[in-house]
Amino acid sequence: MNHHDSQKTFSHIRPGFTLTELLVVLLIIAILAALSLFGMKRMRSMADKAGSVRNISQLQIANMSYAADHNGDFVPLKDQQGNGPVTSRWFLNLEYLANLTGMSPAELERKKSTAIPLEMLDPKVVRARMPFYDRVYTSYGMNDTALMATTENAPRSHNLNKMSEPSRSMAFATATDYRVTYNSRYSWDFKNPKDEKTSNGEIAYRHGNKALVVYFDGHVGEMDKGDFQEIDKSGGINNIFWKPKQ
Repeated sequence: MNHHDSQKTFSHIRPGFTLTELLVVLLIIAILAALSLFGMKRMRSMADKAGSVRNISQLQIANMSYAADHNGDFVPLKDQQGNGPVTSRWFLNLEYLANLTGMSPAELERKKSTAIPLEMLDPKVVRARMPFYDRVYTSYGMNDTALMATTENAPRSHNLNKMSEPSRSMAFATATDYRVTYNSRYSWDFKNPKDEKTSNGEIAYRHGNKALVVYFDGHVGEMDKGDFQEIDKSGGINNIFWKPKQ
């Protein structure tokens, strides 16, 4: 190899990365990682919402089956006689749970499965609080309008046969209580969202700042606080959304 060939060979040897090139590579990696994390969070959020839509729909399908066996009466918010003690709430009613899970009441008692299974609760809540939260309070609540104040000596429940438009009346919503109340429709704090149990009938806007709602006819919708403000302009608590015409 002559001197000229040697110079030509060495002139094609690429030097190592410069500091600037290394910083550019690290920046690109950081951006790709951030985009990947954002995409994963978005996908998980979409999966949570889809799972919750499915589960809240199943709650009302089971409720409709219960009504078919009880002359149109949906599962009582409370099994309570007059102003006496509460014996159980809707999510502990064995007949209702049988419709929801496909097991008989006797089988539920035998297996000690007298609660809604975790896989049928709000996935977002289950993942956040699974070992510690109350099994139902932090997922879904029943519309208690026109049920809590009654003093009749009978279980407190809505009746399908007495509703004028079940497709416009709320049955269940994402919540932090076993019931949903009109007075707590704006209590959820966007800046400090919480999934722990409360006792004030709070609607939870936990899926993209929206609450999931299932109507008495079984279809599911989503609502934000602006949607509830529109209902306030059209009758408020006496709007058919809150109070089925009976």
